[in-house]
Amino acid sequence: MMHTISETATVTWSTFKKFAFRFSFIFIFSFILVFNNGTYPLYDYISKPLTDLMHWLTPWFSKNVLGYTYDYSIFVNGSGDTSYAWISLLILLLLAFFAAVIWSILDLKRENYNTLFYWLTTAIRYYIAFMLINYGTIKLLHAQMPPPSLNRLMQPLGEYSPMGLAWTFIGFSKGYNILLGIVEILSGLLFFRKTIVLGALITIMTSINIMSINYFYDVPVKILSTMLFLFSLFLLLPFLQTLYSLFIKGDPGQLPFLQQPIYNKNWKRKSILMAKILILLFFAGQQIISVIDTKKMMAQYLKKPPFYGIYRIEKAEKDRKTIPHGWSLIIFEYDNNSVMVRDSAYKPHWESIVMNNQAKKLTLNRYQFDYTINQNGDILLSKVVEGNREEVKLIKQDTQQFELTKRRFNWIQEYPYNR
Repeated sequence: MMHTISETATVTWSTFKKFAFRFSFIFIFSFILVFNNGTYPLYDYISKPLTDLMHWLTPWFSKNVLGYTYDYSIFVNGSGDTSYAWISLLILLLLAFFAAVIWSILDLKRENYNTLFYWLTTAIRYYIAFMLINYGTIKLLHAQMPPPSLNRLMQPLGEYSPMGLAWTFIGFSKGYNILLGIVEILSGLLFFRKTIVLGALITIMTSINIMSINYFYDVPVKILSTMLFLFSLFLLLPFLQTLYSLFIKGDPGQLPFLQQPIYNKNWKRKSILMAKILILLFFAGQQIISVIDTKKMMAQYLKKPPFYGIYRIEKAEKDRKTIPHGWSLIIFEYDNNSVMVRDSAYKPHWESIVMNNQAKKLTLNRYQFDYTINQNGDILLSKVVEGNREEVKLIKQDTQQFELTKRRFNWIQEYPYNR
């Protein structure tokens, strides 16, 4: 017969265990509230008072207590490892420690915290699952790490940052993104008490992979990925002895079942069940809306301009006034007002452009050209300057000839294809 964790409800915890729980309870809940990362549905709308408090408290603590000299006022900019984030983490750790001391003094006679432990694990389960499902869904759409862009294809390896290299490596393969997405979505097993152990084992391995990339490729999400790992490990604490017996000692064992606190009133039990169903339904609806919005955003972001492609600028016999002599390549990739130009030394820089497709005019380098597009895709720019007509020929390059784009999956390989 399966035994439940709640069967140990009358067991008195040790003093250390009770203090460790108090510290963990305060720290984990405060971390989830402060570093929510848009995980809980609608949380961003109700957390503004707490966010405003941290935006005041963290800079004040940095300046007056730590004497910290870095820019601790950069709140949200895509990096989760800002000075603000690290100092906020320190504040939460100190808060948890001192609050746990006070709690311990005021609650000396408490035998255990089984009920609070259950609700803490519930908050952690939903936090991990919601977050990883959010990221997994984006990966299924191949949106978090998109395929290498034209600019990436033309970028020498030495120009890549470690994060850029990791993003390009992962983004190259749609299948690999889908596999990662499926594994992250499997964190949904944490929604159900009977599959907590399986779900936590999956999220531990997933978070280790995320942590490895973040640490070793300098991706600024180290705090959050580390906490995902530690939170997943926390979920396994009640099951570690059984897992050790099964996997290390080779002894037979039976995993305990995390029992929900028993409520005598029927309306309380039904209310908890209905709340869970509503939360999951709302989250599912949010995911559907997010998928639709992401697809629209991708369609707009990846909208190709009329000149989409990589072009080699044909050399002129004499210097031109309209185009600098050192320009070598020009890349039209996004439907916006800028293009990437590389000079003869292959140094990149961005140039502003203005397109008028109806009049077939292109403004580049402060000159407005008339343009024609040849059948083979080449573009001819022309401009009368000081009574002389200057022409600039942009020769379109075949992007399918890149090794990275033309090499496909092969079941049979007589030799390694390592270029």
